[in-house]
Amino acid sequence: MLKVGIIGISGRMGHTIWDVCLGLEGVKVVCGICQKNTPLPIGCNVETAEKLTELKTLPDLFIDFSRPVVTMELLEFAKEHKISLVIGTTGFDGEQREKIKAASKVVPVVIAANFSVGVNVMLALIEKAAAVMQDADLEIVEVHHRYKVDAPSGTALAMGEAAAKGRNVNLKDVMVAGRNGITGERRYGTIGFSSVRGGDIVGEHKAMFCYDGERVDIGHVATSRTTFARGAVKAARWLEGKNPGLYSLTEVLGLDKI
Repeated sequence: MLKVGIIGISGRMGHTIWDVCLGLEGVKVVCGICQKNTPLPIGCNVETAEKLTELKTLPDLFIDFSRPVVTMELLEFAKEHKISLVIGTTGFDGEQREKIKAASKVVPVVIAANFSVGVNVMLALIEKAAAVMQDADLEIVEVHHRYKVDAPSGTALAMGEAAAKGRNVNLKDVMVAGRNGITGERRYGTIGFSSVRGGDIVGEHKAMFCYDGERVDIGHVATSRTTFARGAVKAARWLEGKNPGLYSLTEVLGLDKI
């Protein structure tokens, strides 16, 4: 039985992960981290705490869809107690990513910008399309709910990385985000990003390969957070028994073998 802890169990993703785990054979949620007086999922009777150090019941693995500052605290706790991690948090800076890599030398970690199966298939298609359509103008558009705090989204950046890999370039060298004012003509080879925030939109992403006279769109629309929760739980089950290391959802889904 895989014992799971949920970081942010009272949040939108926390509720959804709880629902996905409920009644799932071989998986049991045993604890959660959340603020006091926040609504827990229906039927949730597991131990909860505001701080990791307050937990009396420790899991085999934490699923984390929180914020970078919370994840950094989780890394240290996980290393100390040898707890595996599935990380769906986005918005990490370079230093924080290095800390995640360091933690993965002690405990197994799966990290992904997006835990949707469909999104990860899309990333593979974008990489192949970018390799073929080297001279197309490429724009990445992402749309999310009003509560999302980082932009471009982690998924949009993963799309850019996939395209850059297909074109054999460094994304940092060709990325253009948030155009404003008199920007001049588009520079050849750049990858543009646009972010939209509003309402309760779960997540929409599209890569636009633009030529004179035609355009190829590769995109994904999420209509429920359940798709992300299912992917995270799938990753948690896959990670059980794995050695320390930094793993991707591509490996979890076997897309690296296609």
